Amino acid sequence: MEHTESLKEELLEKISHLSKSRLQEVLHFVDFLATSEREEEDPILKVAGCLSGSPLSAEEIEEELYGKDPA
Repeated sequence: MEHTESLKEELLEKISHLSKSRLQEVLHFVDFLATSEREEEDPILKVAGCLSGSPLSAEEIEEELYGKDPA
């Protein structure tokens, strides 16, 4: 935990010297990292909750996992 705090402090120190346009780039990059981290989650976990209800067909599971019709 202490190491994480020191990393945060180091980042704040370094970005405090950047121009406004570079700060915007950093913000976009951080958003990208946060988004890609969420996308790395196992897609099966997205449907795990609905599996406790009524049964789903293979097509419904595919659509739930991958967001498209399997056909």
